[in-house]
Amino acid sequence: MKRDLIYLALIVAAITAVKVTARTTPETPAEIRPLRIEAGFTKTVHILFPSPVTYIDIGSMDIIAGKADGAENVVRVKAAVRNFAAETNLTVITEDGGFFTFDVHYAENPVVSTLNLTVQEPQPESMKKPAAVGYPQPTAPASEGLVLLREVGREKPATVKRMLSDIYRQNRTDVKGIRAKKYGIEVEVLGIYVFNDVIYIHTCISNDTNISFEVDARRFIVADRKLAKRTAQQQTSLEILRVCNDPAVVRGHQRQRTVFALPKLTIADDKVLLLEIIEKNGARHQTTEITSRVTSPRREISLPNRLSGISITFRHVSGRSIPL
Repeated sequence: MKRDLIYLALIVAAITAVKVTARTTPETPAEIRPLRIEAGFTKTVHILFPSPVTYIDIGSMDIIAGKADGAENVVRVKAAVRNFAAETNLTVITEDGGFFTFDVHYAENPVVSTLNLTVQEPQPESMKKPAAVGYPQPTAPASEGLVLLREVGREKPATVKRMLSDIYRQNRTDVKGIRAKKYGIEVEVLGIYVFNDVIYIHTCISNDTNISFEVDARRFIVADRKLAKRTAQQQTSLEILRVCNDPAVVRGHQRQRTVFALPKLTIADDKVLLLEIIEKNGARHQTTEITSRVTSPRREISLPNRLSGISITFRHVSGRSIPL
């Protein structure tokens, strides 16, 4: 009996030691394996990314890389030195926080001239390398949201992008009565949401005329309530972090919806938030006024699992529910 108790005590001590060791042992950092690509001196390789590119870095001057003219999510890569021997690398960061890294080798005639990372695309057989050598297949890596961009604060860019697209897809009308209409053009705010210190504003512009409305600029401005309609003084412009569906033209008898992501803000009672839409080569400019009663409410409720399972906060106006 005494021997059994001793064995039991040793087993318990061993299990406890294993648990303590597991807690104190640091986790192994996740490895992002580079994709192998080839670059030629007389041929250009183009890489298509799932989101606009915000950062490009090359490992050496043996290659040149940059965004393609007129395309935000396409990077072109080319050898700057013919027959460079040493392997170099290329690093790219996208707007949604995606992090991509590549090992670049010289090839007079690159087997792959266009690499599409917007979908899971298998690598051609001629480009495959054994796993032991360290060349994985160039499918779109699961790196979305790994990089936290300063402009969106503590929120992951991938989450902001998903929230924008889900609000647009749901097409809910959670706010009524915030609209402006002049010259047959109407701008309406359909919803205002807050999630992790990012404000999402769902808007709609309708064109009831026969002439297309070409958008030159959209901007949000915090202005004094008394001066909002009379002067441009005492105004502060807000940076628009992200946009979902930003149409350049609203044709006659059509409507277009847009979702904006803005940094967190609070507005005093004597201030208003203005949404200004400027017409290009025209005078049908629109200004919609959002008061502090909407942007700085006293109560809020959570709407979980409405948008891709992400809980969002829909705020109430001065303690009473906004009509749905």
